[in-house]
Amino acid sequence: MKIISDLTQVSLQQETVLTIGAFDGVHRGHQALIHTVVDRARATGRLATLITFHPHPVVVLAPDRAPPYLTTPGEKAALLERLGIDLVVLLSFDRRLAATPARDFMEMVSRQLKVRELWVGSDFALGRNREGTVPRLRELGQELGYQVHVIEPVLGSGEVISSSRIRQLLREGLVEDATRLLGRYPSLSGEVVPGAHRGHRLGFPTANLEVRPERAIPADGVYAVFAVLGAERYPGVANVGIRPSFDNGQRLVEVHIFDFDQDIYGCDLVVEFVARLREERRFADIQELIAQMRRDSDAARQILAEAKQVPDLYPTPPSRKQDRLDCRYRYRELEHTADRALWVWGERLADLFVGAAEGMYRLMADLDGLVATEWREIRLEAWDRETLLVRWLNELLFYTESEGLMFVEFEVESLLDPAPAGSSGAMLIARVGGVSVPATKAHVKAATFHNLEIVQDETGWTAEITFDV
Repeated sequence: MKIISDLTQVSLQQETVLTIGAFDGVHRGHQALIHTVVDRARATGRLATLITFHPHPVVVLAPDRAPPYLTTPGEKAALLERLGIDLVVLLSFDRRLAATPARDFMEMVSRQLKVRELWVGSDFALGRNREGTVPRLRELGQELGYQVHVIEPVLGSGEVISSSRIRQLLREGLVEDATRLLGRYPSLSGEVVPGAHRGHRLGFPTANLEVRPERAIPADGVYAVFAVLGAERYPGVANVGIRPSFDNGQRLVEVHIFDFDQDIYGCDLVVEFVARLREERRFADIQELIAQMRRDSDAARQILAEAKQVPDLYPTPPSRKQDRLDCRYRYRELEHTADRALWVWGERLADLFVGAAEGMYRLMADLDGLVATEWREIRLEAWDRETLLVRWLNELLFYTESEGLMFVEFEVESLLDPAPAGSSGAMLIARVGGVSVPATKAHVKAATFHNLEIVQDETGWTAEITFDV
């Protein structure tokens, strides 16, 4: 599947079957529409194409009513790829796009994408003041050369399946009902960050998930969950809330993975919510809390043992996107008196390079869940590993400075290590995917050689990297 962000840069040889919408959550109603588009594209020898938007149009048009997201752009793209979409056009929704007349928008879309069929829902509308209703789109289609087809709403429990209905179910903690409408478990993804380590002292170590504040999070409470790390799915129990038995602090998602003892700080983790066990509450003492945690774990084990028999509605295909879920590299920021610094670990030397790049960009902006729309090839040579690492990071920063790209996907195609002694040097070939977003955190000017040494041991490769800011 190809993802682009600029319609003016499209040059297609094939005609397309198109659908347009926000598609937040990619729920069963969306899936029915997308399956139809894909089937029609395959039957007519055309490309199955989808236009979607980020941010959600309501965020721009009525920010006080902005809905929390069921999926990030990256999660949405992964789901669309699994459904068979060939081309995704991810447009940045802003006031200019909102003010575009329906005719102007569809004229550009039909010309650039060679649209021959447009499939939408019965209540669909686009363009300035939502003037592009289905009847108006049909009029434009007769002039521009495409046919409009309408698919009827999909019902779930007697109601039309919608993203807003799923958000309401999550607010009420009804994750099982949300599962039926989504066609998969509602989930959250994020980086595992250090916590207060109270769970470990109580005999229930937890992975604390750093979740973006605009995500739709289930109601506070305790849930039976699956924790997905790389290609592995682990049963566990999660607490969503403010931990009233302790400090009533920041709202967090804490996951206790059963029979699991690995260091996953800095790893990306996906949490699938299977069933709500109870509400979050304060306990009189620690022993009462521990006893309840044991009961919660027993209940979750039983529920998840049965849930494993449910067919996986979205089996994960092998793809490069799956690599981003693997914990092949980790990084964390180090304290520094003037500049910024990272500790980076990689299972392989190539993983170290990827982790260093991702960590550098996380210093610069919140990039969780974004999807690459622009790709560049990087070819570099150096006398040793350290020089190659610095050149790699600074080459990326050059593109960021000159083209405004923040890189979010990294594919190392070849990395020649100069060891053992006597080799001619180090060489790197990589493809990097970026997205045009501004830096909202540190302004990183350059990677430096300060105290830089790449070290290998029995677990992998490590380095401490200092950045000039």
